[in-house]
Amino acid sequence: MAERILGVMAKSVVRLFARGEAFDSAGFVSFFTDKPVYQFGNGEPCLDKPAIQESVTAFFAGVDALYHDIKTLTEVDDTVFVEMDVMYWRKDGSSVTLPCADIVRFDGDKIQELRIFMDAGPVFNASIVIPAASSVMTVGGGGRVTPPGFMKEFFSKDPEGSARVTQGLGPKWAVAGPKWNI
Repeated sequence: MAERILGVMAKSVVRLFARGEAFDSAGFVSFFTDKPVYQFGNGEPCLDKPAIQESVTAFFAGVDALYHDIKTLTEVDDTVFVEMDVMYWRKDGSSVTLPCADIVRFDGDKIQELRIFMDAGPVFNASIVIPAASSVMTVGGGGRVTPPGFMKEFFSKDPEGSARVTQGLGPKWAVAGPKWNI
């Protein structure tokens, strides 16, 4: 796959995911318009910022760390389509990787709507078996697309990401779960 040149909206999505990986609920919510729509899987839609903050805070409390292994970010008009695997480190020390697709609609520079298409049941129920080839980005013969490492690069090379790490707002995967270096 050819390397993509990220546009402004795609960069905002990476920045949004960085807030999630740092469990920064307030920072996450700051990316949304004043009349947002946020829906995770088949959960109840959140239609205002306080509801989004409550939803993401509750989710963060249920895991030790998470990582967005982004395969593609595609901008079309005012929308960004994201294909990725999301890695979760559970409270019991185990982990699970799940396929995910997001649709992110913008109004100017703010997110108007975020819909997350994922079955998150296995995050909280370790007895659900996830096939090794469940990635949304497999290629012929079951091979996997090599991810470009958007999130690790954001925290290590982007000035905003590096500043967040210095301020103690780095990703939880650096201190819990795999404890990857930044």
